[in-house]
Amino acid sequence: MHAAKLGDTVRRIAREGDPDRAIAALFAPRESRADLLALIAFNVELARIAEQVSEPDLGAIRLQWWREAVERAGDGEPTGQPVADALGEALRRRKLSRQRIDAMIDARAFDLGTGIMSDKAALETYLRDTAGSLFALSAECLGASRSSIEPAAAQAGLAYGLTGLMRALPVHAARRRVDLPADALRARGTSPEEILAGKTSQGLHEVLAELRKDARVALGEASGLAAKLDPPAQAAFLPLCLVEPYLAALAKGRDPLHERAGINPLYRLWRMATWD
Repeated sequence: MHAAKLGDTVRRIAREGDPDRAIAALFAPRESRADLLALIAFNVELARIAEQVSEPDLGAIRLQWWREAVERAGDGEPTGQPVADALGEALRRRKLSRQRIDAMIDARAFDLGTGIMSDKAALETYLRDTAGSLFALSAECLGASRSSIEPAAAQAGLAYGLTGLMRALPVHAARRRVDLPADALRARGTSPEEILAGKTSQGLHEVLAELRKDARVALGEASGLAAKLDPPAQAAFLPLCLVEPYLAALAKGRDPLHERAGINPLYRLWRMATWD
């Protein structure tokens, strides 16, 4: 595929599948944007697999295909898949961590299973390997050393990932998936099964309030750690500026199972443009 057309395809997938991160990438240095968008599009493709297959085994086959395609593309072999080829270029150009790429792929096995998160420890591991790995790889694209970004990326993944999962609760529940920790739900008198049945309870509201607190704590830690990185690498953490507005929207009186929290698109742009 022609390089310009390949780039257009990757940008489209990133914008349509993850507009917040795609817009944030535009605030990064120009020479890094294509690689950041390739990472975002790759994450979008992985997240879509569970929606595109009818059986877990088919999803596992697709995850394995991505694992092999990224490996080939990273070694310079064209795959014919625009996102895989763009990611391969980024891997070679930026010397990105293939271990983190593998972690992103492996974590998506959860999406194909029972769809119920067992406990907070499992949830934190999932968020570290998905959202956290994406923050880390983005920072690598911007020149940060791997050792310097791990703590910030882990906390950023927790803050951003928790917020995203709470916002996606109506969509995921409709697809028979519950990302909230089952042990926390049961401790408050509800369960994943009640969520799948569409029952909004006081216990669910309490769990969500606790997760919002966890997200704010992680946000504070991530922001402090990211501020210590070199200025170019700090741009990788720009999506964090949207966490607090989304948390505020989530806290408003609404049905968390049937109404998705959002923020004004113009406010989103202003927030990114003025974030310090």
